[in-house]
Amino acid sequence: MRAALTEKRKLRLRYQREDEEESDRTILPLGAFFWGRSWTLTAWCELRNDFRNFRLDRVLELRTLDETFTDEPGRTLRDYLRGVGHSAEQILDD
Repeated sequence: MRAALTEKRKLRLRYQREDEEESDRTILPLGAFFWGRSWTLTAWCELRNDFRNFRLDRVLELRTLDETFTDEPGRTLRDYLRGVGHSAEQILDD
């Protein structure tokens, strides 16, 4: 996962939601964060065409794809952080 973040490679994952429903997603990983008691992966989800946070303890399968991606306006970590009321500098400088 770390390599996918630094090399901007898409990930394919099988994810189990809190209600135990499983789904397969192709995502563009943007950052990994520790919130409270669990690690989460913040990503652009191709299925939902929106930002999503995936708890790493709910990831059932993870595969790094050969396909890379480039930052697009509205789909970057900076855009995500703006949407949740933080600046990238606040998060990245801490």
